[in-house]
Amino acid sequence: MLDLMLKFASSILQMNLRDHHDIPFALPLVFAAVLGFILGFIILRFIGNEQKEDAEQEN
Repeated sequence: MLDLMLKFASSILQMNLRDHHDIPFALPLVFAAVLGFILGFIILRFIGNEQKEDAEQEN
């Protein structure tokens, strides 16, 4: 399963992720930035939903 995921990711990123010499230095930083953006978006989405529910309960 891991090999299949690495194959798909390798084809998308146009680099061999199974070979650690082929991975650029900044790739983990890019993955961290994307992951941080996604997690931040999810957290802000939940905060917005809680505020909306609180406003509906007050009415």
